[in-house]
Amino acid sequence: MKKLLLKTFLLLLLSQIHLLAKDYNASLFGIKSDGVTLNTPSIQKAIDFISEKGGGKLKFYVGRYLTGTVQLKSNVIIELNEGAVLVGTTSIYDYSGVNGTKALLIAEGQKNIGVLGKGVIEGQGPAVLEQIEKQIQKGYLKETILQASPALIAMNNCTGINMEGFNLQNACGNFISFSACKQVSIKGLSIRKPAVKEAKGFIFAQIVGLNMENIFVETAEPEIQSDGMSKNITLVNCKNASGKNLMMKN
Repeated sequence: MKKLLLKTFLLLLLSQIHLLAKDYNASLFGIKSDGVTLNTPSIQKAIDFISEKGGGKLKFYVGRYLTGTVQLKSNVIIELNEGAVLVGTTSIYDYSGVNGTKALLIAEGQKNIGVLGKGVIEGQGPAVLEQIEKQIQKGYLKETILQASPALIAMNNCTGINMEGFNLQNACGNFISFSACKQVSIKGLSIRKPAVKEAKGFIFAQIVGLNMENIFVETAEPEIQSDGMSKNITLVNCKNASGKNLMMKN
């Protein structure tokens, strides 16, 4: 009986591992790489489906994939292969957020998530900023420009985050914002060309377990800003545009 139970457990474990390792081509979900089609519903449908099936990678290949805000779900990894560009829409009304921060890619209360690959996340910051300024002038937005400007990635209360290898450019607001997250790994990212001069590379609040390696950040100082309540932090070879080592600043 014990052998049967053990065999059953191992089969279930292997099945789960297989599900987590499964790859899905973005095109299978009708996601278009033409840089014109707004893919928000299709990308979200793909993420939801993969998460419901136990997890896996959503793989993007060469092309420009226009989207508004999408939510990462547990056990889903976005893989941006070389030549793949995830492009933020210029309409500010296509963005939503978590914990008060709008962003192109968001997550709330999820586990084992991330973005990998040699591709690019492109914020179209100058064009988004122009739209924000127009909406503020017309009285439709009551926020400041920095408050209304979406980040590229924002996550709250998530565990097991892996960001590796890709480039982020032309953010309208701060590039990456994490709050109340645990077990965060960020490696090999390059951050360039913020649209708002006050924008930061990273904003951290109450992070437990953060490892950053081989990071380049070209934003306003401090490039990495913390609330002072994060702990177990490691920074290795993280530099700014002047070649100086980055420090976690409160």
